[in-house]
Amino acid sequence: MGFFSSTPQTHVGIDIGSDALKVVELAGSYRTGFRLVRMGSAPGPPAAMHDGVPVAPEELGSHIRALLDRTGIKTDRVVMGVGGQVVTVREVRVPPMTKAELAAAVRYEAERYLPYNIKEVYMDYQVLGEATEDGRKMLDVIVVAARQDVVDKMVAVADAARLQVRILDVESFALLRSAVDPSATEAQTIAIVDFGSEASDILITEGPRLRFTRNIPIGGAVLLNAVREAMDVDEPTARSLVEEKGEVLEEGAAADHTAERLYDVVAPHIGDLVTEIRRSLDYYQTRSRSVVINQILLAGGLARLRNLDRTIASELGLATAVVSPFAHLKVNPQTHPAERLAAVGPTMAVAVGLAMRGGDVS
Repeated sequence: MGFFSSTPQTHVGIDIGSDALKVVELAGSYRTGFRLVRMGSAPGPPAAMHDGVPVAPEELGSHIRALLDRTGIKTDRVVMGVGGQVVTVREVRVPPMTKAELAAAVRYEAERYLPYNIKEVYMDYQVLGEATEDGRKMLDVIVVAARQDVVDKMVAVADAARLQVRILDVESFALLRSAVDPSATEAQTIAIVDFGSEASDILITEGPRLRFTRNIPIGGAVLLNAVREAMDVDEPTARSLVEEKGEVLEEGAAADHTAERLYDVVAPHIGDLVTEIRRSLDYYQTRSRSVVINQILLAGGLARLRNLDRTIASELGLATAVVSPFAHLKVNPQTHPAERLAAVGPTMAVAVGLAMRGGDVS
């Protein structure tokens, strides 16, 4: 099992979130194109995941097994992902060298920036290509390291669900894979904001390359908790209110009393999110002065909040859209109606990208 290993023709991706489980089954490959076969989602067991770490592997596995059975997915070899602060992704540049020398050089570079002891992580790397620096040929290498205890717990979750983890991918890579148009060129720089329950990830990609990642401790749960406390309701009611009545109100817009009250509650947290996105973009553009960010894409549950994309576009002066992970897939509209795909798309993007990794035959 490796972060970059590849085996053809298995297409089930499982995204284990803090509050929901998502599964997607695809057929095909990059060469032939992907077709959506089945998908499903279900609430996760309470407190079974925390900060991207499985706390209750057996319980999670039982819920995943039930979701797969209900969805009709029979494949037992799957792609799962790790993300958040338990994963470190970094691009390094080294001189050309043998495979053995490269492995040692990557390990040395990793020791310099990893927040954990290198003996406590599983690490993998992939050469992205060649570059020129000060007239010398160099290799650009992307390095991924994940805490061993977290990886072992993810495998335990799969075991409990009677599954085999064929590939353990990085959630950021999966999101990039499903969210960005595969025809994107090196000239296109896109920021992707993935709103999770406990935290959110801000990614910046130049063409197909992930160049920047940042995890911020603001997610959908912050808004739900604010609504729950301000309106004195339980968590399910708060969630229903946000999903049915929640929207970012524009100045002068007409809205009913509930929508206005909800907006008053969540507006400060939306402001905090926009501030963190701006800080990340400013930092990246300061570091890479020649880069112009072309677009922002929004993923995750909070991306479905009405008018959030328009507000971010207005505040940051950048074209902003909600991701459409099914846009580049072959889809049977009778089985998977377009309106249904549009509604669930932002929350299924990582699962779609994980399943696509299963069909990677490159």
